[in-house]
Amino acid sequence: RISQNVLTCPTTACFNLLDTDPYYKLGRKVAFFGDGFQYRDVRYDRKVWAIPILCGEFILDRRFGYSDGLMGGNLWYMGQDLDAALAAAEKGVAAITNIPGVIMPFPGGLAASGSKAGSKYSFSIASTYEKFCPTLQAQLGEKAGLPEGVGAVMEIIMNGRDIPSIFQATQAAIAASKDSPGLLRISAGNYNGRLGKSFIYLHPEKQPA
Repeated sequence: RISQNVLTCPTTACFNLLDTDPYYKLGRKVAFFGDGFQYRDVRYDRKVWAIPILCGEFILDRRFGYSDGLMGGNLWYMGQDLDAALAAAEKGVAAITNIPGVIMPFPGGLAASGSKAGSKYSFSIASTYEKFCPTLQAQLGEKAGLPEGVGAVMEIIMNGRDIPSIFQATQAAIAASKDSPGLLRISAGNYNGRLGKSFIYLHPEKQPA
C-alpha cells in the first residue's frame, strides 16, 4: 500500500504511529525504489529514508511498529447511478476519517471493484462479485442481487485496531450518508465467515456488546 498508494501520491510522506517492539524495517524496503540514490537522514527529529522522486523527495520512517487488529470491515453504497453512489460513499469516507484507530486502505477510501472470495480460475483467490454488478443483472436473472434501479455500487473498506473502532466508523459513515440524493440502499459484503469470524452489524441494536 505504501509503495503503490502513498509513495505515488503528490506531497505525501509516511511516518510510524506505533512505538512497538517488534517492528518492521519497512522504510528500507520501500527505499529500494530510489535505485541506489536513496539515503538515510534525520528529518523532523526522526530517523528516515529519503527517496529522490520527480517532485522532490519522498520521506518515510525507517521502522514501523505493528499490533494485532482487524481488516475488511465494509460498506456498500448502492446508488441510482455512478454519481449518486460516489457522492454518498464520499460522505461516508469523510466521517470515517474522524474515527481514531481506523483507516481506509484504498485510494480515496473507496473501492469500485468490490470482490468475492474465490474465482473460476484456480490461480486467483478473488474475483468480481458478479451478483452485484449492475451490467450483469439481466443476464443473471434470479441470481441477480441488486435492488431494482441500482446503477452503481461503491464500497468502503475499513481496517481497524478492534471491533468497537470499526463499528463506530461504520455507524458514523451510515449517519453521514444515509440521506444522500440518489442513494437507494446501504449494505455490506457478508462472506459467511470465509474471511474471518468477526461481524459488524449495520443495525446498531444487533451488534453484541
